[in-house]
Amino acid sequence: MTRCAGARITVLDENFIDILLPSTLRVRRYNMDQHFNSRYGELLAENGLCFLVETFTEGSSTTILFDAGLTADVVLHNAHRLGVDLHEVEAVVLSHGHPDHFGGINGVLEAIGHPTPVIAHPDAFDPRMIVKPHTTLPMINIGLTREGIRTSGGHLMEARNSIPLGPGLLTSGEMQTTADFEFEAPAGRLCVHADGRVEADNINDHQVLGIDVEGHGLIVIDPCGHRGVVSSIEHMRALTGTDTLYGVLGGFHTGHPGISANRIDNTAKALAAYEPRLVAPMHCSGFPLKKAVADLVPDAFEIVTAGTVLTIGDVPPDTRIWR
Repeated sequence: MTRCAGARITVLDENFIDILLPSTLRVRRYNMDQHFNSRYGELLAENGLCFLVETFTEGSSTTILFDAGLTADVVLHNAHRLGVDLHEVEAVVLSHGHPDHFGGINGVLEAIGHPTPVIAHPDAFDPRMIVKPHTTLPMINIGLTREGIRTSGGHLMEARNSIPLGPGLLTSGEMQTTADFEFEAPAGRLCVHADGRVEADNINDHQVLGIDVEGHGLIVIDPCGHRGVVSSIEHMRALTGTDTLYGVLGGFHTGHPGISANRIDNTAKALAAYEPRLVAPMHCSGFPLKKAVADLVPDAFEIVTAGTVLTIGDVPPDTRIWR
């Protein structure tokens, strides 16, 4: 597979904002300089994820959205503040059918304003529920429908396998958990299949994004870690044929209640063993994993919040005007 020369990743939605974090050579942040300046506006945060991913090769580029946040309101607000023109988006990829990742999809597609491929696993649309001792959430993905996507301007590409999106840019397709400590998962998740069967929800629709950058290595964006972030990395290394892991970012699902200290410890050690340049636990990763990673690989650890712009490799100057 052809690699890209560089990549720029802009976080349009994430759980947190931290205006005290400074920009660096690798990371540009919408911070106190903007939040406390009357010429600009404030960003918003919510329990969701949305990445604008741009990859570049000589004479061409590819622009996609990976996930659509919990609400379109936050994604569109932050896109405006960060000077992002959503009309440039060529495709949208949904990582899986949970509302903190698909919630804004219809409003975002309407804002893009042109017919847009939407890549999703077919199981993302199966009704899913969460059963807890004190309550039942009967259909958590009720807001994700094929009709809603089509009405909003999306053209569905339902795929179980990897989809190439551009040079060095591809989806994982369906994955398997391979690291023995990553089989641990929260209880009470059920899925109702098209044939009426009700069974434990293994979240088979979960997929990640890979960016293979010439001279730097592989970047893996894992939005929610349902297969385990280490298993996702191994899947993408095999799929791309690139062994060098430059970095990994996203939600690693180690902050969920009931996740053991053993899984957190093993995850941090496994990530450190890759000797990456970048590790950014976000969203559902939880504080214990963030601390463990920061202790083991302090130079690679990065706090990535809403409004963060990451640059890797040969990337043209960012001419977007912040508002």
